[in-house]
Amino acid sequence: MESQYLQIGDIRVRYLDQGTGQAAVLVHGLGGSIESWSNNIDGLSKEIRVIAIDLPGFGQSDKPKLNYTVKFYRDFLASFIDQLQLRATLVGSSLGGQIAAELAIARPDLVQKLVLISPAGALPASFRGSPALKRYVKVTKARSVEQVKQALFAVDGKPVDDSYARMVFERLSMPGAGDAFLSALVGSARASRLNSRLHKIQAATLLLWGKEDAMIPIKFIDPFVKMKNCRITMLEKAAGTGRMWKSPPCSTA
Repeated sequence: MESQYLQIGDIRVRYLDQGTGQAAVLVHGLGGSIESWSNNIDGLSKEIRVIAIDLPGFGQSDKPKLNYTVKFYRDFLASFIDQLQLRATLVGSSLGGQIAAELAIARPDLVQKLVLISPAGALPASFRGSPALKRYVKVTKARSVEQVKQALFAVDGKPVDDSYARMVFERLSMPGAGDAFLSALVGSARASRLNSRLHKIQAATLLLWGKEDAMIPIKFIDPFVKMKNCRITMLEKAAGTGRMWKSPPCSTA
């Protein structure tokens, strides 16, 4: 995948821009990158313009030392879309879904449609992380490609290939990457819940959720069921749609 870079304020971000037509901006989850969408980009770009971004702190974007709050990411993503002069479909997975939903509420002028994949942000206040999420965080402590494979396998018992594990290890070994990962996790957990604000989303919404997702279990889908103008698709035999590795193929509402 051929990517490029854009300067947003003091932060240099990597992104990919492929295809033509109506634009869809893909926003990865915690620990992810543009490569999280490698199952999707080629297929989608045959029909629409696909823009995928490495959020600050992840992938090959800058990783300054700061608090990676959901508000920071929301405002950053708004600046990114503004700079590209877009009104786009937002596709967000896990943390990316939380960010996308917040942007749809705050800046409806930027969001034409919304696709959320096992989104964070609407969990009960008592939620302290699923067992899978707690195992997943341990990937930041991996000191080798093999330890990355072991850490990711421990999440749901599914193997990760060597090339992807190597990429994850290299990305997490970059200066500031581990701190950004943990800061973004804390920022997501401390952000205001979406539960009572989902009705403010004006964009037509498609919600995708893996029935076997161990990271953000499907039992937390209830707040979205009450949304107006929202179509829900539950994916059979699908797990880990919010992890840093590849998301399942998706469409754009």
